[in-house]
Amino acid sequence: MYYVTDTHAFVWYLTDSPQLSKKARDVFNYADNGEGTIIIPAIVLLECIDIVDKKKVRLDFESILIKLSQGSNFVISEVSWPLILETNRIKGFKDIHDRVIVSTARLFDADLISKDAVITKFYKRTIW
Repeated sequence: MYYVTDTHAFVWYLTDSPQLSKKARDVFNYADNGEGTIIIPAIVLLECIDIVDKKKVRLDFESILIKLSQGSNFVISEVSWPLILETNRIKGFKDIHDRVIVSTARLFDADLISKDAVITKFYKRTIW
């Protein structure tokens, strides 16, 4: 099964934050155990750089890369022509980041790990 993560869920997973719901944590653990695949949109990693640079979390970007390289069930979704077209089709978001994340979930026909109210209102296949 494929899952797409938004930035908050991914950062909370990496930092073992209590803000990550049990259901979302279970999905990440399934991926860690080889039982599912977490797709990380490129925009999520770019947002992680911004969060780390602004020191909003106690994490460095290199440790994110190490975690990704250790797990075989994490896939980075690149910006592609189909993603750009899908993102253009989606309206109703003020934030391009959320549009890209939802577009990625749609392209992969995946459940989306997110607590974001705007995302969960628009994309019904969310896990939280």
